Amino acid sequence: MPLPVTYQIPSSPVVSETEEKKSRFICWLGPVTDKAAFQFQLSQIRKQYPDASHHCTALVIGNPANPDTMQADDDGEPGGSAGRPMLELLLKQGIGNVGAIVTRYFGGTKLGVGGLMRAYRGSVGAALQAVNLEAFVPLQEVSVSCDFAQESRLRYLVARYQGNCGQAGYASKVTMSISLPQDQWNPLRELLLSEGFELQG
Repeated sequence: MPLPVTYQIPSSPVVSETEEKKSRFICWLGPVTDKAAFQFQLSQIRKQYPDASHHCTALVIGNPANPDTMQADDDGEPGGSAGRPMLELLLKQGIGNVGAIVTRYFGGTKLGVGGLMRAYRGSVGAALQAVNLEAFVPLQEVSVSCDFAQESRLRYLVARYQGNCGQAGYASKVTMSISLPQDQWNPLRELLLSEGFELQG
């Protein structure tokens, strides 16, 4: 069964706060496209809450059905009690290019592994209730060459398959960069090849 091409991503960061037996859980959740940016965000949160007990994280980069990167960190909490339930919730919700950082202020009462799992999952769940999501559509970018007489036909076909034409270069032939949703590429590719267009990339 093919993977879904389009998936949900956060449109902007949110911060939410929950409480469990006097422990405070502050969740930052937002769009992330690379690990370095996520580590920078984590460093900023550590500076913002320097006296917190833990800063647990979960990260999904790419399609949540088959992520390019996914990671979870318990930051000193019992193994599997924080980062993993956070990560599992993000994957279950089908959200990609997303990072979650949950900062905990210990309230004096131990929650146990089960209680911690519920608390960290609940913290991310509260942030997911607040965040605005948008569809992420991966694009295919290709360069196409054709005779001058075919340029208008190329522009028509690209538009028909929900794509956009970029810059065109004019020499002995027209060379144009195009971009379109990945799930539209294979049918357009077959059509272009059948009509004599030359593809690069």
